[in-house]
Amino acid sequence: MSRASQPFTPLRDLEARRRWSGPAIAGVLTQDLAEFCQSGVSVILAARSARGLAIAGLALACRITSEGRMRILLRGPANGPILAALDADSPIAVTFSEPCTHRSIQVKAPRAARADVEAGDTEEIERQGRSFGEQLIRIGYTPRFADHYRAYRRDEIVALEFLPTDAFVQTPGPGAGEQLA
Repeated sequence: MSRASQPFTPLRDLEARRRWSGPAIAGVLTQDLAEFCQSGVSVILAARSARGLAIAGLALACRITSEGRMRILLRGPANGPILAALDADSPIAVTFSEPCTHRSIQVKAPRAARADVEAGDTEEIERQGRSFGEQLIRIGYTPRFADHYRAYRRDEIVALEFLPTDAFVQTPGPGAGEQLA
């Protein structure tokens, strides 16, 4: 497995957020961070069970609406426990991570709701999946692994929507965990 040739640092996102003077999407994300979340990166969901245990899941893509709501697109059957936790009003955390640089951010919200799959969702899953697959291959995974990792059936897609309330830098290194505010 090859290492990231140009690892990202938390300080780059923290400094960019401090310098940002434009409007923030949903009061939380800069345009650069919104583009990053939709660029074809790893999307990992987290919630908590009714017993307070952590539950993780994998998503296929993210779309951000014009109102700043995040639409997370995932395989329903593979994410049953996390969907059940979210249906029971668990808070949600979503981490976006770029395999080639380790750049990572996390957004949080007090709840997420299921939404209808919309026109354009599967096209975004395909576009983002291609980008993510290319990155996996670039860091040493086989094309077959990349294809299997991002595989799905259209009839199993579930959409979740939420308005992010917080964002944090999660890239490994000094500053990881700091709020992007």
